[in-house]
Amino acid sequence: MIGRIISRLLRRRHYWRSVSFDQIAELYTSRLITVFAANIVNLFAAVYLYKLGYSLIFITLFYAVWYLMKIPFSYLAAKYAAYYGPKHGILLANLLRIPSLVAFALVGVINDHVMIAIAIFGLFQQMSTTLYNMCHMINFSKVKHIDRAGKEIGRMQQVEKIARVISPLVGGAIASIWSPEATIILASILFVFSAVPLFRTVEPTVTHAKLRFRGFPWRLAIPSLVAETVVGFDFVASGMGWALFATLFVFSGLGEGVYAALGSIASLGVLVSMVAAWVFGRVIDKRKGDVLLVFGTVVNSILHVFRPFVQTPPAVIATNITSETATSAYAMPFTRVLFDVADTSGFRISYMMMVEMMLNLGAAIGCCVLAVALMTIDQKNAFMVLFFVAAAYELIMLIVSRAAR
Repeated sequence: MIGRIISRLLRRRHYWRSVSFDQIAELYTSRLITVFAANIVNLFAAVYLYKLGYSLIFITLFYAVWYLMKIPFSYLAAKYAAYYGPKHGILLANLLRIPSLVAFALVGVINDHVMIAIAIFGLFQQMSTTLYNMCHMINFSKVKHIDRAGKEIGRMQQVEKIARVISPLVGGAIASIWSPEATIILASILFVFSAVPLFRTVEPTVTHAKLRFRGFPWRLAIPSLVAETVVGFDFVASGMGWALFATLFVFSGLGEGVYAALGSIASLGVLVSMVAAWVFGRVIDKRKGDVLLVFGTVVNSILHVFRPFVQTPPAVIATNITSETATSAYAMPFTRVLFDVADTSGFRISYMMMVEMMLNLGAAIGCCVLAVALMTIDQKNAFMVLFFVAAAYELIMLIVSRAAR
């Protein structure tokens, strides 16, 4: 039903498309359900572990190892996507989420073998997210319209944001009223359904292919690959790091109500930025993507400097709104850069594999920065170090500004 509605909207307004409307509509539908399911859990995962009594150092090191494990697995994920196709990769990725989430739910209810449950969660979660992210990027980079990529990226951003508006509210309410484990069960069910819409159409890439590296255009790819580490670092600083900071220093007296508070604030920030995604997509197609990327990068860098001084819920709300808008501003033209490189390089899957590797490398660096800071100084100053380093690291994104035109 959702796919048919999206297909009708695309058919009426995007008659110039060279790919089938059903194909892009089903990709949007699958993404909508997947993002909804993922964000029900992801926003609260680190806070959930902290509430169970695990130290901040343990949590950050766990995430660092998790991201580092995803780097070599990216190669296996790319081989799977090349041989079986990205749609089959998305199906497998969503199925791998189920044992991961079941293990994560057991962490809070079992007394024995808790570390085994955490290890299983980390192992299957890293396999699932790596395979899904890579296959989604391969899939979407292949079916988007080259002359209207900005609008299509903007539309995909809006689809994601719809899910990200609803899921924190739903997940936060369920976690606060019933339990965090209940949100995990709901997410597991949704992951199964999210892959169904994709299999009404054929694979967008040739299957039974092999990864190729001979003749890879390194000079073309290296700037975007280096910039991709910024996305990973920012994901840690604005995601896990910011959620823990808000829990510790702004919402410390809310108890289990912190899940609902974080969910509501996250939803509000995403809702405001939805309009920005619609506008930004048209700016990119008017060859102003470089201006947009510079604007978003600089604003996000400045915002990181102010994060450690936030002390009230209204300030958290303002920070989230600004962060969501600034992230969309640089992420959309940068995604266009990635797709342009994928289109012109002739090494789509190999390049997307490297993109995923660099994303996780940047995230692992962010986790290690926070872990080392926590080992040497007090908690609040440790988060200050993370945010200040993130502010400086963010500026690396500017190396691809010319390519974003």
